[in-house]
Amino acid sequence: MPHYRLLAVDIDGTLIGPDQVVREETIAVVADARRAGLRVCLATGRSYAESVDIWRQLRVEAPAEPMVLVGGAIVAEPETGRTLCQRAIGFQDACEFAAALNDLGYVAMVLVDAWRHGTDYLLTERGDHHAASRDWFSKMSVRVRTVADLAAVPDAPEALRISTVAEPEVARQIAAALKGRFAGRLNVHAILAPNYGVTIVEAHAAAATKLSAVRYVAQSLRIGPGRIAAIGDDINDLPMVRGAGLGAAMPHAPQELLDAADHVAAAGLAAFIRQLAAGELDPS
Repeated sequence: MPHYRLLAVDIDGTLIGPDQVVREETIAVVADARRAGLRVCLATGRSYAESVDIWRQLRVEAPAEPMVLVGGAIVAEPETGRTLCQRAIGFQDACEFAAALNDLGYVAMVLVDAWRHGTDYLLTERGDHHAASRDWFSKMSVRVRTVADLAAVPDAPEALRISTVAEPEVARQIAAALKGRFAGRLNVHAILAPNYGVTIVEAHAAAATKLSAVRYVAQSLRIGPGRIAAIGDDINDLPMVRGAGLGAAMPHAPQELLDAADHVAAAGLAAFIRQLAAGELDPS
């Protein structure tokens, strides 16, 4: 049995490319790795509605490992979408961040727990609704509730992520400004979302990281922190890659992630999983 018992795999840019398709080689390698004793969970910034079709492509045999969703704000059962754990943004912080986006002229897209509340997003009427996000809402099977202002909805479900869409350079500027303003309260990033084809400014609760959620999954499987491996390709994977027993990065990852990784998957994801399951990357 390999030393590493749980592998957390990012979706966009790691498990799939722009075509949104999981390669047959990867599907076969994941099945072989699970039979060898390596548990595999997806760890993504996507919501359940955005992730479940990708998970289904893997054709995982039961029992399936939970999915880490929304950058670590949710852990859910892949078969049902049932929430097992969540780390939400406090109401006051959520209202302040949404208002900050609105004041800059951007709509606030407030993702909530659809399994608990029957709604996927609260969407503020204030601010410009980017054409790309409007197009995505029209194509995805998500339930959207429009609100005049988040602060005016005292019964609002807890926010798991608050985001907006902006042009790449503007998004980086907005994220940098809001990151400083909300330091210690929220994790704020500007990140390319390949499934949208746009750049998103997004905020999560400070405690909501892929690392914390993957550790929750590992604990439920009785797997120690040192036996977790993780692989990703973008800046929101940094805490997970740094904190795993073995942190790996895809070769096209930003330099900061490559520098933090213990291993670079130069030959691709399938080859990395094959090495991991064979024990070739075990500690010496």
